[in-house]
Amino acid sequence: MSSTVTITKHALKDLKKVPRHILVQLDLWTEVIETEGYKSMQKIKGYNDYALLGDRKGQRSSYLSRSWRVIYSLNDKTNLINVEVLEVNHHDCRFPLDGHHLNSTLGHHRG
Repeated sequence: MSSTVTITKHALKDLKKVPRHILVQLDLWTEVIETEGYKSMQKIKGYNDYALLGDRKGQRSSYLSRSWRVIYSLNDKTNLINVEVLEVNHHDCRFPLDGHHLNSTLGHHRG
């Protein structure tokens, strides 16, 4: 099943305020989805992809870095999966300050 990524006007506005390295991470996230499929992106632990709750029920979030995330929704009514980026925002870090959890989720090991 093929996947495409579209970006809402609101998200495009958000992208004007994010650091360049986050734009690069968003490009990589998009590339994984469009070349390997949405399910492949979900398997990458560093993205820590999960469903949101409450007012954001039906939306999902993936981490682009320790403190930046992309919020998106899926539309799979056709044979294509449309991943619609709704928002890119700075998010309060919920990981320990030592970065150990982040390193383990990204597959990095301390030596």
